[in-house]
Amino acid sequence: MTILGGSLDQILMPLVCLATFLIKTRDPFGASVALWWTAESCMDIAPYIDDARAMDLMLLGGVTGKETDGHDWNNLLTLLGWLEYDHRLAHLAYNFGILLMLASFAWGGVLLLKHYRRLAP
Repeated sequence: MTILGGSLDQILMPLVCLATFLIKTRDPFGASVALWWTAESCMDIAPYIDDARAMDLMLLGGVTGKETDGHDWNNLLTLLGWLEYDHRLAHLAYNFGILLMLASFAWGGVLLLKHYRRLAP
């Protein structure tokens, strides 16, 4: 959990909001916005996954992964034995984010169109 903490939180928070919009407040348009947020988060973690071997990206502490004990994705993929797949996994995360984003736009668009048709005389 400590290794995956930041990225997991980044994905889980919009998913919790999506579930809250759907279940608690019954607001599907809000849920479509939360789905877009989830998609953006998937796309946002892709560069960190892609950097797992190189460890060149600047981290929050102002240093690169090379200057410390690595970073979360380096540690996670090393632990799983998947470090050699960092670029593929990054592309997968990014492309999954694109698909989710397109789905969120379509979902929100359909909801807006239905709402417009209900209001039209």
